Amino acid sequence: MFVDIAQIPAEGLDVQFRGIEDFLDPSGEWVRLLRPVEAAVHFCRNRTGVLVRGQISSDLQLHCSRCFELFTLPVSEGFEVQYRGSLGAEVGEEHELGREELDVNFLDGSRIDVEELVRENVLLTLPVQALCHDGCRGLCPQCGINLNRETCPCSS
Repeated sequence: MFVDIAQIPAEGLDVQFRGIEDFLDPSGEWVRLLRPVEAAVHFCRNRTGVLVRGQISSDLQLHCSRCFELFTLPVSEGFEVQYRGSLGAEVGEEHELGREELDVNFLDGSRIDVEELVRENVLLTLPVQALCHDGCRGLCPQCGINLNRETCPCSS
């Protein structure tokens, strides 16, 4: 699904998006959707480009980083992204991004890919270390027993 920038009216454009099973991870090995990703996205043209605000929600299934058990991660996040003209046209050489450019995407054409925008923002909600719960004890490094369920017979 694409939004043509020239077709965004002065009052803005509201778009509803629904991502299905293979939307995030086609293999299903890393993250699985327990319900489709739903997003309400508002596009508004401004003097510097297009401001996009949205709200995403879903329930994801992940493997815990410590015990490798499956758990559900509810996602409900808002996001805001500013789109501007092509970076290549503005800059002749490499430069470090400033704080004001961190939530800026540079346009590569006249359309915005809504699916990719939503996908990117869902992935940004994922924790760096996915844990089934804060007190997860993980697996014993010697025998592999899940320490959340059983007491390990190993000495340390």
